[in-house]
Amino acid sequence: MVSKRLLPLIPAGLVVDRVVTGPERVIVTTHPSATRAACPACGRSSSRTHSHYTRTLADLPHQGRPVAIHVRARRFRCTTVDCPRRVFAERLPLVAAPRARRSQRLGDIQRYIGLAVGGEPGSRLAHRLAMPVSGDTLLRLIRSARWEAPEALRVIGIDEWAWKRGQTYGTILCDLEKGRVLDLLPDREAGTVSAWLKRHPGVAVIARDRATVFARAIRDGAPRATQAADRWHLLHNLGDALRAAVGRHRGAVSAAGGIERSRPEQPGLHKVPVCHPGIDELRNERRQARAESYAAISKLQADGMPPRRIAREVGMSQRAVERWLAAGGEPEHRRPPVASLVDPFRPISTAAGARVAGTRGSYGGRSWPTATRAASRRSPAGRPRSGAPTRLAAPKPLRCRPPRPGRRGGGAHGCSGASATT
Repeated sequence: MVSKRLLPLIPAGLVVDRVVTGPERVIVTTHPSATRAACPACGRSSSRTHSHYTRTLADLPHQGRPVAIHVRARRFRCTTVDCPRRVFAERLPLVAAPRARRSQRLGDIQRYIGLAVGGEPGSRLAHRLAMPVSGDTLLRLIRSARWEAPEALRVIGIDEWAWKRGQTYGTILCDLEKGRVLDLLPDREAGTVSAWLKRHPGVAVIARDRATVFARAIRDGAPRATQAADRWHLLHNLGDALRAAVGRHRGAVSAAGGIERSRPEQPGLHKVPVCHPGIDELRNERRQARAESYAAISKLQADGMPPRRIAREVGMSQRAVERWLAAGGEPEHRRPPVASLVDPFRPISTAAGARVAGTRGSYGGRSWPTATRAASRRSPAGRPRSGAPTRLAAPKPLRCRPPRPGRRGGGAHGCSGASATT
């Protein structure tokens, strides 16, 4: 037993009788400070004690150990004659809720942990903080929380979101004024969205995409709301319209590009590096194949064949055939030149590469493998053998792979910094 002063910060309305500390937890025995209690049925106050009982509550930890509060609570007799509850238990509104087994302040902390990290992760964290609780209890605390009624919604956004991309989709609703998510609906059906809008009257503006499902839901659930296209879909649709317009005038765009390429190069601009010859050859082959396909499509159209039959003849989709005919030519899959971060340094790297290539190609007038083989033909005493050159210039240190086992002199895989002499 220790002094009561070790735990002065107990919940309000309790008086400490005894504090017992153990290696695993701290037990605080208390009793209520009030002398009277109100009946929960009729509300009349009573001081007539019927009996006592002990109520155990978990509380905030102390010095890394869990705390248990034993409250010696009372049962009172109701003095109202016609009250249906003759005996009632004492309530502790500042300490814990009725029939609760943890204090309000401990329940609030555990609820915050559950909201932050979830059920099982929150349970592991709470055990480390000396506030043991199960993951299921954390979820129950979250569900039992009393949320404040949100303010009336004015401007919201509706769009679809993926539970599992490409398979299952739902509906997301956001408050565009506060920039927060309001709700996630399990599907994207008009009836579900309409029912949600009916539960939240007063919405003035709804931003949505061009899906007819959402338009029908808004007309049914919020007929007085103004419907507007959101910014992302406006830009997306504008891009689609621009690509379609440019595609219909591909010949004029190609002519304008030729005029631009014929202009003299401006100083400070770096050319895009030329691709590998194999890639250029493959691109030319595919470009020629598209040109032949368009020629066949044009001939069949001139013969009066409809696009559906043309698509079957050339092995393409009907939509692609219609798009090629509307554009007046086959598509040109050409990527525009894009500036790179390394473009300003290409002249430096090219010059350095040329110097390295020249160094590797001349070692005393010989290539590096020839020089190493000549150096390996010297005698054990260090004197040159007959027919061997008298001396070779020592090459500069090079970074290369280590020599293979059992191979003298390194050859093409020589060591860094080796010198060849005879």
